[in-house]
Amino acid sequence: MKKKKPSVRHTASRTDQQNLILDRLFDYFSHPKGQKPTSENEIEVSFYKCSLNALPKNFHDNTYNGVNIIMLLQYQKENSIKVPIYATFKQVTDLLEQYKGQLPKKSDHFDPNKPLKGLKLDAQIVKYLETYKKDGGKISKSQFESATEGLSLKQIQERGYQKRNGLKPYNVFPIEKIKHLLPQVFIDEREYFAEQEALEQQRMTPEMQDLLFVEKAQLIIEAIGVPVIESYQDRAYYLPNKHQIIIPPRSKFQSDKAYFAVILHELSHSTSRDLGRDINHAFGSVGYMKEELIAETATLFMCLEEGLDTFNAHAQYLESWASHFEDKKKVLLSVCKQARDAQKYISDKVIEHKQKLANQPKYVVPNNIDSKFALTEKYTEELALFIAKEANTFGCVIPLKGQKIIGFNRISEGIEVFSEEKSVKLQGAAAMTFKRKLSELEMKQSLFNEEITHPCASKKPDNQQLNQSFRHRL
Repeated sequence: MKKKKPSVRHTASRTDQQNLILDRLFDYFSHPKGQKPTSENEIEVSFYKCSLNALPKNFHDNTYNGVNIIMLLQYQKENSIKVPIYATFKQVTDLLEQYKGQLPKKSDHFDPNKPLKGLKLDAQIVKYLETYKKDGGKISKSQFESATEGLSLKQIQERGYQKRNGLKPYNVFPIEKIKHLLPQVFIDEREYFAEQEALEQQRMTPEMQDLLFVEKAQLIIEAIGVPVIESYQDRAYYLPNKHQIIIPPRSKFQSDKAYFAVILHELSHSTSRDLGRDINHAFGSVGYMKEELIAETATLFMCLEEGLDTFNAHAQYLESWASHFEDKKKVLLSVCKQARDAQKYISDKVIEHKQKLANQPKYVVPNNIDSKFALTEKYTEELALFIAKEANTFGCVIPLKGQKIIGFNRISEGIEVFSEEKSVKLQGAAAMTFKRKLSELEMKQSLFNEEITHPCASKKPDNQQLNQSFRHRL
């Protein structure tokens, strides 16, 4: 006897349910969480904070995927969730039953036999399900594919086979709501609780937070290894044919943080080469818009994974692009999946890079430096002010801020500057102005007969030697 087909009402209900899920997803993309640039000539990035910058995890401490990340991020923002770990009612009920002896005693406000009474499961996630049937009865995917291979859709239907797919919603809740009931062993096994506690005790100035963002962003850029080229133009972009990122000068950005935030967005585009995404689309086309959404979402996921402030680098036109998908909401499911793939690719590279750095010997200033110098405190301070000023013009100078400079070597692209803590390569105009400033400071120091002179000099040079030295360095 054949099983009854699902009623039209049931099918319509399921379709409406999926549309509600897609509506929520579309709403997130069409209302970016950031401020638009205040002028067309200004490249700006707006940041927004959340309690713990991290990807949402489930009861088993595994990270959620794609669309569920977006749905839970929305929920966290609306409900001020601090620890993004979620569970189903049954999962927590079974856990508390196992540790029932540790629960508080019965009172007017708590019943250990019903520890979750009154708890609302108001967060939602989805699962993508596929079902296969023969004459109304369920069969496996392999059975369906074997029996219908080479058949047209009409033939498949005539022979009683049916394939259905769709999104099925599940309700979960953040377990921080019942942290006081959870066994300590469960809490200790999940690092998010310790991270949130440390975050609440941490006291950082905005300047310290920005510096931390810049340092972590630099590490990510080093891990991926895509060259970043500064160019005097008003937009940033990734060049697939050269595998390079072109970025406007640092002077086009309001902060170091904004400068590196845009580079991270372009890094997400660069994953297309190894992940097989086609990004050769005309500006404004559906394909172009989809890639922008993938890159922006991947950057969001990346920042959450690395504990960085999240942002929307292109809020102004991201909003207008997303509006074109109103009748194609399902494409956003693909966006979320590909964004998650891009983020995982970057995160794996970062892990490899950190391991490589951990195994490398500690940085030591090399002995074979072409131009060594030692400046008095007065000129060291002047050099520090110069570096801070130049870092507002050239992004490649930013890593030298706060560093004590030892000297530099000439390389084919420019110079490699050495400090007590690191080496930094400068190119083009940045290299020229840096060399010119160092020569100027050495000359001033020698002319005014300061105590500390060039370490390689055996005697005080005369004016003719100084002029020759100055021309040689330039």
